[in-house]
Amino acid sequence: MKKTLLFLSIFTLLITTGCSPMVSKYHVTIDAISAPNLLSIPKTYTITALGKDTDTNSLRFQQQANVLDELLKKEGYQKVENEHLAQQVIFFDYGIEKIAEEIETRSEPRVTMGVSIGHSYGYYSPFWSNWGYYRSYSRQHNYYNRYITLLSKAPTGKELWRVDISSIGESKNLKKIVPLLLEASTPYIGKNTKEPVKVVIKEKKAKKE
Repeated sequence: MKKTLLFLSIFTLLITTGCSPMVSKYHVTIDAISAPNLLSIPKTYTITALGKDTDTNSLRFQQQANVLDELLKKEGYQKVENEHLAQQVIFFDYGIEKIAEEIETRSEPRVTMGVSIGHSYGYYSPFWSNWGYYRSYSRQHNYYNRYITLLSKAPTGKELWRVDISSIGESKNLKKIVPLLLEASTPYIGKNTKEPVKVVIKEKKAKKE
């Protein structure tokens, strides 16, 4: 009787338990520096690519630059189209690099559960078996460093401020991760961190229409 109740409890749990939505978390490292005696940050700017191999006209770069524009606008900055009118040029770079991989191997006992239903009088009998049999699983985990760099220069070429931010994880989805890193970096524009700051950011849930 006890085994019957135990089986029914497990069976009901497996049927009725749903998967709750998971919110991804990213562990982020931020390093910021600004020019000595920088009293105020210029408010007008233009954006260009920091790396020579980055095409500023590419759709991917434009998409991420637009995210940066929206964030800077909230901070009170104004984008100008003519770089000769800009008080600062913000050099923007982002990318990903594989840094490590590991193989995870684990073994789990294979448990067989079942119910026998029959007999003219009607009964069912749960049965449990194969407790001593194990199955092995292996999975390869690849880890990547997802990073962005923001470097501001005055029209004279003098560096005004710089923010470097990175996050290590398994996801390669830069389209999703870069905006999160940009949002985490904007509060540190023009600031100086004595040492890299570590924060945890959560992925925002998509709104239902």
